[in-house]
This record gives sequence, C-alpha cells and structure tokens, in this order.
Amino acid sequence: MLDALVEVNGEAVGIEVDGPSHFAGREPLGKMKLKHRQVLNIEGIRVVSIPYWKWDGNSNKQEYLKSKLDMIY
Repeated sequence: MLDALVEVNGEAVGIEVDGPSHFAGREPLGKMKLKHRQVLNIEGIRVVSIPYWKWDGNSNKQEYLKSKLDMIY
C-alpha cells in the first residue's frame, strides 16, 4: 500500500514512507524492491521511497519530498 499518490508533470507518483521493518540495516529488503517494481509494471506508477531515518526528525519534510520527486523527473 502506498502512503500517498500525487501527480508530478502529469504522471502519477506513489510515495511510501518505509519504516524499520522494510530494511535490513539501511538496505531495503527484497520484498520492498519487488513491490516497487510491481507497482510500476502493473499500475504504471513510479514509487518514491522515503526511508524512516530521513523522514523522522526532518524539520523540512516538504523540501526533502520535493527534492526526491525532482530526482525522478
């Protein structure tokens, strides 16, 4: 499940804030990589993953999210 679905430059982009259970250390688990590929392949939606350690305590979440979205386009 995605945490949010937004439109960027006319394309749907899924946003997922991934918690600690989605990682082994700081490396995404294989099931998360597979999920993101499946969403793209089946739904045609790119997924931006936001690691919890980058989100929690971030005082400028809006700017961080904008920078992540800018990186894919």
